[in-house]
Amino acid sequence: MTSATDTPRIAMQVARDVVVASIQVDLDDAVLAQFREDLLRRLQESGCHGVILDVSGLDTLDAEEFAALRHVITMTRIMGARSVLAGLRPGVVSALIESGIDTDGLTTAVDLDAAFGLLLDASPAAAEDDTDADDPDERDDESASASDSLSDAEAGR
Repeated sequence: MTSATDTPRIAMQVARDVVVASIQVDLDDAVLAQFREDLLRRLQESGCHGVILDVSGLDTLDAEEFAALRHVITMTRIMGARSVLAGLRPGVVSALIESGIDTDGLTTAVDLDAAFGLLLDASPAAAEDDTDADDPDERDDESASASDSLSDAEAGR
């Protein structure tokens, strides 16, 4: 019998009005349920408007785990926060694409810096400044929508 205290917890911190969850443990139903509860509570208590799910610590991510993370992202959206999935490894991306996983509407970033950039650029003032970006192609290399970044990774980016 496993108690709630035996379930590994996913580390979270708040930085720049964003809750950053660093997922570095194997995901199972108990971990995902605890994570969902902890993240939504942290989001409510902090009043943050952004969430970064950093999955760079995961070597594998199956379709069921990915669906559970998408479910969490949907919940954060309902609470008024934008979410970015950051740090997907090329092998994970390839496996997800091969499995036919739906990535429509998912925002992804190569790393934490790019994820923060996406969330901070979403502010109205930043959106106006976005038209004056020095090199839009460079920015596209660091962060993209899920379909773009997943397609790039699949092509051996």
